[in-house]
Amino acid sequence: MATTNKENKTLIVARASHVLSSPRKTNLILKALVGRPALLAIKQLEVIQKRASDPIAKLIKQAIGNAVSTKQLSPDSLIIDSAFATKGRVIKRAHIGGRGRTKPYERTSSHLTLNLRVKASNVVAPKAIAPKVETKKVEIKKEKVVATKKTK
Repeated sequence: MATTNKENKTLIVARASHVLSSPRKTNLILKALVGRPALLAIKQLEVIQKRASDPIAKLIKQAIGNAVSTKQLSPDSLIIDSAFATKGRVIKRAHIGGRGRTKPYERTSSHLTLNLRVKASNVVAPKAIAPKVETKKVEIKKEKVVATKKTK
């Protein structure tokens, strides 16, 4: 009879829209932060030299603020459960090239979503008392095998 541990499914969600960084570049940073404590992730983002690290740090601080104000949770007990970026608006722009030509490009923004969860406690549920069963220790003897060469 298996006992099931009831996991805490409290998720705190924070979102940011129209961040001026492409979702592909932003997802590289976000995927590296999943599973880390939220306060540690903020410290790591200060060192990362990517454009999207500042909006992501703001988003984590927003999520921590949401958890503290609505659920009265400690910031030390929060872990990043999932984080991802999706494609936002695309603005069409152009550079002026030589001989009167234009070189079009797109400014892609992204929408960020971050979920925090509470760190699972290390409390172990008591096990059911099972009757003692005696087990016999079995020894396996290893035989030494010697290979010999045949000579003519």
